[in-house]
Amino acid sequence: MEEPMDKKSRISTTWSNLKTYYENHKKEILLGLIIFLVASLSFGLGYLANRELNHAPIIIEKSSP
Repeated sequence: MEEPMDKKSRISTTWSNLKTYYENHKKEILLGLIIFLVASLSFGLGYLANRELNHAPIIIEKSSP
């Protein structure tokens, strides 16, 4: 019967697997990070630009027939 892995060896194994995954998929991870950062920056800048314009609210009045 196998003994369950202790916490330290599980962390070591997981860390090793993550490093291997990173080494095998470095370009894809970098591309994903760049896309995420550009999208976040675009959203943030758009949000700030819209806040600074302070458009007057649109008021819709119901006319009586």
